[in-house]
Amino acid sequence: MVVNGTIRTRVILVTDPAFGDDAIVRCVETVAGELPAGWLCVQLRDKRRALVSLRVFASRLRVATRAVGAALVINGNPLVARDVGADGVHLGGGAGTVDDARAVCGSTAWISVAAHSNAAVQRGADEGANAVLVCPVFPSRPPSHLEPAKNGRGLDAVRAARTLVGERCAVYALGGVTEENAAACVAAGADGVALIRALLASPEPARVARALHDALAQRR
Repeated sequence: MVVNGTIRTRVILVTDPAFGDDAIVRCVETVAGELPAGWLCVQLRDKRRALVSLRVFASRLRVATRAVGAALVINGNPLVARDVGADGVHLGGGAGTVDDARAVCGSTAWISVAAHSNAAVQRGADEGANAVLVCPVFPSRPPSHLEPAKNGRGLDAVRAARTLVGERCAVYALGGVTEENAAACVAAGADGVALIRALLASPEPARVARALHDALAQRR
């Protein structure tokens, strides 16, 4: 994602409602304070929350992200993204097309797509997505503890995505990403990483953010 025309998002914090709204906002503020302006993007992901409540929390996150110079995207709901002034939308399986999302949010909206296969990577790039989130790279447990753990596809999935899209869109590694393996994701061709529990569950999110910065600074 480009902020002020120059800076691409490097860290995507995917929210998990299990941690609570207040904790999520505190984590956003803490992490943003340790990263260069424009590096942080928050993806609001909450598939079970009632629509009215989702809009309220999205609005709260919009205020919080603007205050710290971070971007905000809404998972799977272009209407909410448009109504709260978010920067864009993340599209998972069955959430519509890139064109559908931009028709609602505007032609400049930043659209990322979930890519669980090379075919999904190719499709996202061909549709004009700004980014593909390659997942799961490492073994991980989805945001809902009711879902089973997922086996990782490995760093070869990141390498394949980079080859497929070239520089048409950004590539992010998602799934089991931590400060310890972020550098390996960058070395494989990722522009950045997307994390959930590595930040939200950490007792030291500021330290994790600093470690991510050092790992991701390897890619210019």
